[in-house]
Amino acid sequence: MFFATAVDLAAAVEFSVNGDVRTSFFSLNREDRDGRETSTHEFRIRPRFGIGAKLNEQWRMQVRFAGRYSTDGSKFYFEIFDSIPAQDGLRQGDATLDEIYAEYHPDSAWEIRAGRFQSRALLRGVTEKSLDREDSPFTNITWTDGVQIKYKAATGWNTTAIAQYNYPDGPTQVRRAPLDFRDDGSRVSYFVSVENTQKTGPIVQRTVDITWLPDALHSRGIGAGAVDDYWAAVGRLAAQWPFGTRVKFLLGGEIGYAPSVPKRYVTRTGTIGNADGLATQITFNFIDIVPRQSIGLAFGRVGDGWLLAPTFNDNVYQAEVRYKWDINKDHTLEARLRYNQDIKQRTNAAHRGVKTSTIFCVTRSDSSPGIPRWQGLECQEHTGSN
Repeated sequence: MFFATAVDLAAAVEFSVNGDVRTSFFSLNREDRDGRETSTHEFRIRPRFGIGAKLNEQWRMQVRFAGRYSTDGSKFYFEIFDSIPAQDGLRQGDATLDEIYAEYHPDSAWEIRAGRFQSRALLRGVTEKSLDREDSPFTNITWTDGVQIKYKAATGWNTTAIAQYNYPDGPTQVRRAPLDFRDDGSRVSYFVSVENTQKTGPIVQRTVDITWLPDALHSRGIGAGAVDDYWAAVGRLAAQWPFGTRVKFLLGGEIGYAPSVPKRYVTRTGTIGNADGLATQITFNFIDIVPRQSIGLAFGRVGDGWLLAPTFNDNVYQAEVRYKWDINKDHTLEARLRYNQDIKQRTNAAHRGVKTSTIFCVTRSDSSPGIPRWQGLECQEHTGSN
């Protein structure tokens, strides 16, 4: 009887396959802070393949493999990591399971997800970046371990709340020093976002995010002095207008502020005073300059006390131009030129750092019936360690 019931349940499960493969050519030219000039040119690939199981209308599960590889001498290594082994995620040559979760939909308004999953909070546009939360940009691989609850109100306002686990040996996302999670009180951090993307006049996005990392900020250096909570608030606003007969112009802005910041001697951007907890970006996007092809310009400034940005270093001015071609529903081509420059010269450096990078990227995405297509397949990369 039990065996027959188990067979019937297994037969009722709907399995599906989903994923994407991103290939790119990456070129980086940099003037290091010691005055040396270096360059890197390589091909990169990130395959992600998942298996989904739909148990019924309320429950589904997902497991996904993700690997990060490069022509620049990558070795092949697989591990189900706890924390990310490098500052921007997995190292070249690493692979892991970046999704292992169960999802429950009690009704059309609520979604509850628990386990390991991807999370992001992006400014709309061609460049589509974030000051506070974006798992796995470009060919990077990061993840969120925890519980996520989403609620979609009839008014168009969507609320996302995340309780995220942080391992003692490090985070699962980009978190910059002197953020550290060795203290027991830092084991769980929190993120809440309220967003509306229903069009109201020209407005197409309104968002407010709050991030709280208890006992994670070592403002006087790791192991020196008291440990503080790190708070950060982010607001996003985007508006869109017609530009001629076919083109649409989208203007987007994002601002973030962290009231508790490290000392400047800890971030090595000065000898006295506190670091700057302000971060901003503004984007100018021309959508469908020809059908399915768009161009975006983005300008950002991130202070030395803003420690959350996944695609910006702290202490940086950034300018970027990006071209995007949605070839069809499964293929996207992007080309991007980005310039980064230190705002303040590091106290241990002879010069301010300058980096120029170029990326050509093609993404192929697939999904079986019953599994949503992956969102946010934009070409980004973490800008490297400071």
